[in-house]
Amino acid sequence: MAENTTLTYDRPSTGRGSRGIGLLKGPVRSVWLLHRRALLLFGAYLVLSAGSLVWLRFIAPGEELGPCGSLGSDLPPCGPPPLDSMFDFAGNLGAVAFAIAWLPLAVAFYAGAVLVGAELERGTAGLSWTQSVTPGRWLAAKLAVPAVLLLSGVTVLSLLYRWVRGAGAKALGDQWYFTDVFLALGPAVLAYCLFALAVGALAGLLVRRALPAGGLAFVVTAIVMLFADGRRDRLWPTADVVWRNSRGELPNSALQMENGLVVAGKRVERCWDPQVAMPPGCHSGSGIREWYAVFHPSSHFWPIQLVETGIVLALAAAATFAAFRVLRRLHA
Repeated sequence: MAENTTLTYDRPSTGRGSRGIGLLKGPVRSVWLLHRRALLLFGAYLVLSAGSLVWLRFIAPGEELGPCGSLGSDLPPCGPPPLDSMFDFAGNLGAVAFAIAWLPLAVAFYAGAVLVGAELERGTAGLSWTQSVTPGRWLAAKLAVPAVLLLSGVTVLSLLYRWVRGAGAKALGDQWYFTDVFLALGPAVLAYCLFALAVGALAGLLVRRALPAGGLAFVVTAIVMLFADGRRDRLWPTADVVWRNSRGELPNSALQMENGLVVAGKRVERCWDPQVAMPPGCHSGSGIREWYAVFHPSSHFWPIQLVETGIVLALAAAATFAAFRVLRRLHA
């Protein structure tokens, strides 16, 4: 009786564990191989920015550099740091804040032009889909790898920026409500990075050409960021204060929204300084004057940050959902 020499092969397991391993070794590895130059460029950006922040921390004016004394003593004179030192510190720290705050624009262009748009234009995405990688896993890996790198890297930069800013606060002329400072200090910039990534992927799937997709993602992200910047002060209820018979002053850290005089029980914004000529209607019959101001104190930083972060994360989730829906229709 002849032996049965038929060879049999075990089919690879299709359980959840093997799918997870395949996702790690397949699409994620493909993202690294195809986009390693961009990922290395982002790594260089992180190293340069972090190194600049650490350097600024150790040259921050206003630190305790040793004992000081009055004129005529043997100790160095006490007083504010030199103007050139303050300018160098504030200017360089402002440049780093700008690089952190507006990173989402670069992310949007990269995601639209390179991450998704270029692969669809060249046809490499379709080739991947004919292999063992499904379109859904392909897009998930395209979004997951940059998202993890962005979240971890920008978090480190934001914490470093907060550390450096706290060390040299006396030498700074900007405040928490300045656009670059506000974004660099909190989690809102992380939400904008995720939003930019999702918008870039969606633009790439819709346009399917590299440069137009990148430009569209850049413009949409810029519009959203500028729109939010112009309406940020409306995200949380303001505080107000009234001074009687003597005009007070708000601290420099307060974001002033409105000010004026209380005339006949009504707030008139045009009426402010009684020492200058004021429009008709600013003078009351009595000699009692009340000044008012509407503002956001520095304690409103975190409420505004968290509200804006939540809104942008919701937009990012909507853009991600839309990207998967468009991908499904393309592959149908």
